[in-house]
Amino acid sequence: MSLHALQRVDERLVGDEAQAVIKSVRIACSKYSSKSLGIVAHSIGQQRGTAWGQKSNGDLVIVIVRDGKVKTIYLRRSTQSFDLGMFRTDVAVDMTGKAFTGVLRNRTSSTPSTRPTMRTLPNGRRVAVDRPSNPFAKN
Repeated sequence: MSLHALQRVDERLVGDEAQAVIKSVRIACSKYSSKSLGIVAHSIGQQRGTAWGQKSNGDLVIVIVRDGKVKTIYLRRSTQSFDLGMFRTDVAVDMTGKAFTGVLRNRTSSTPSTRPTMRTLPNGRRVAVDRPSNPFAKN
């Protein structure tokens, strides 16, 4: 862990939460790699911090891992949107099942697949998502 991440743990987590987060991070890294991974690691179960304040706030613990090292840990509300842009990683996974389903992957970081990309809508319905075309692909 970086010094920054250790400071964030001390500020944001209490009791056994740190152990739960560590367990989720280990499982996620072993399954999805630790090169560039965003993890929804733990659900606190209730809002912590002021919703519109300057400090980290929310009911979910987010962990960012880069090059095998935890870089930062922060809180985020489960009511907010989740995508790779907010994680700023190549892969994101929700170990709690509270934010999103499936694995979010950067198209350039994964091997091409012929299977359609699936997303789960808030009502639980699974739908195929069109992939953007690659104007630089050789035909």
